[in-house]
Amino acid sequence: MMIPAQEEVALSRVARRKVETNRRLLKVARQLFSEKGIYWAKVEDITELADLGKGTFYKYFESKEAIIRVLLEEGLSELAAETDAAVRRASSPAKILSAAITTRVDFFLRHPDYLLLFHQVRGMLQLQVDAAKGLLEVYDAHLRWLAKAVRPAVEGTEASTARDLATAIAAYTSGLLTYHVLFEGAEGVRRRRDSLVHAIEQSVKALIKSGSGRSISLKRGK
Repeated sequence: MMIPAQEEVALSRVARRKVETNRRLLKVARQLFSEKGIYWAKVEDITELADLGKGTFYKYFESKEAIIRVLLEEGLSELAAETDAAVRRASSPAKILSAAITTRVDFFLRHPDYLLLFHQVRGMLQLQVDAAKGLLEVYDAHLRWLAKAVRPAVEGTEASTARDLATAIAAYTSGLLTYHVLFEGAEGVRRRRDSLVHAIEQSVKALIKSGSGRSISLKRGK
């Protein structure tokens, strides 16, 4: 019979193994979704590469969409934390837009697998399939947070203006970087990172100022 101390050690080992298995599944899924795509990578592919039984997968995740959601939540949470720190360091409201875009570009260049995952999820959301509902909630929450973070960069107080700005930042950064990373590779894109940041910033400003028939003024830096 185990004494309490031994039982505690045994339980901690079990808990550690569960955490390790969960992280292994997430790591492999993230890799496969980047290499094969979220539509073509199957649960069987994940468990085979992770060297785990298919039944083990379903002890941790209800479906492939469930593990996609967890990866999306983790990636967006990490991106939000870095963006929040950069925005707080911005010396003025005029610098917030540049800080948010630069942080997003740098994050995706460090994590091209997240870039491809986020871009694929956005495509799935456009299909409006049932499997995308949970993903939409996660992505929408991120855009609401980003809108709040960049709102000081927009003159005026309408919340919809900040939401438009956040949506433009997310769309332009993901779209442009995905194209360049796919055709040039992450290393090639890193070499001209500054020009891409500038191009995204100018595109976002132009879209926001002229979009939807509204004239929206962004604070200018000195």
